[in-house]
Amino acid sequence: MSDRVRLDNIDRVFAILNVDGDGGISKDDFTSMAGGVVREFGLDADSPQARRLVGGYQDIWDYLRGADVDADGVVGAAEFREAHTSGWVTTEVLVERWESASRRCFEAADDDGDGYIDLEGLAAIYRGGGVTDRKVAEAAFGAMDVDGRLDWAELSAHVQGLFTATDESAKGARMVSGD
Repeated sequence: MSDRVRLDNIDRVFAILNVDGDGGISKDDFTSMAGGVVREFGLDADSPQARRLVGGYQDIWDYLRGADVDADGVVGAAEFREAHTSGWVTTEVLVERWESASRRCFEAADDDGDGYIDLEGLAAIYRGGGVTDRKVAEAAFGAMDVDGRLDWAELSAHVQGLFTATDESAKGARMVSGD
């Protein structure tokens, strides 16, 4: 077992969250990401579902912005990694917030309300969040899937493992790796 998997995931998540590619994450990046998911699923931006989804992303930013140690309004890569490795960002609180936002994305992707999403639904969540390389969604789906579709429990287990997995075979380890 190695902490390398965990650190790689932290760095990958940072790269995804840095929507505008400016080297740091800010409230604008979270707003863009949430807006992308809202648009991907054709939600009315003023609908309760869209507002809950945007609120979920806002809650993550509200927590992570405390990692902005130089108070410039941006969490840089080093600040993000340090917040995770030093324990300032607690896995329990962060996962709780990511699960909330992920649950809202799952609900948007579950267009027929049967409690499941397929690869296309997961790929749409990823695209909306700025991960446009389909291979990433395919790899994640392959690691999560047991029967050709995902239920919330399967997705949630992987969201929980995203920041804690230390082994490539652990749940969450391949959620954003693309391999």
